[in-house]
Amino acid sequence: MIFQNKTLILASTLAFLVCSSKNIIIYNEEILVALSFLFFVLFSFYSFQDSVKMTFDERRNAIMQELEQMLVSKAETIQKLQSTYQQSVQLVASCETLKKAALEELEISQQQRIKAFESSVQKKCVQKLQQILSLEKQFQHELHNKIQRNFQQSVLHYFQKHQETLTPQLFDQACMQLKK
Repeated sequence: MIFQNKTLILASTLAFLVCSSKNIIIYNEEILVALSFLFFVLFSFYSFQDSVKMTFDERRNAIMQELEQMLVSKAETIQKLQSTYQQSVQLVASCETLKKAALEELEISQQQRIKAFESSVQKKCVQKLQQILSLEKQFQHELHNKIQRNFQQSVLHYFQKHQETLTPQLFDQACMQLKK
């Protein structure tokens, strides 16, 4: 490496001297600043090459570690999000199932209430009809008794009023009946 540097320095110096003697390089401020900058860059490159390389390697390793940590944390976050999403999907599915079950239970209980109401109304109607029928029978019996009493009274009254004319007729009818 040292041999290559010496050869490079010697070749550069000879090229510089030849260019200067043939008036190819004219010495003015811009050329002197450019040459100084060029020599500075070459000197820095050869002098600090290992330390610069080491600094860049350290920075590269640090960036790689940060990138790996970021990727690991990103993967963990994605896994957490995926598990949260799956839990939310399961919750939505269980809510839908619960909703369907609740609706079915409500429909069943509504039907049972309607049937209970219908049977209650039917029982009350039957009871009222039975009461009406018993009252009707009672009224029929009372009406029949009143008609019977009134008929008996009217017949008795008629007999008492027409006793003189009816007695011989009834006696004749009774005799005829006995003869038969």
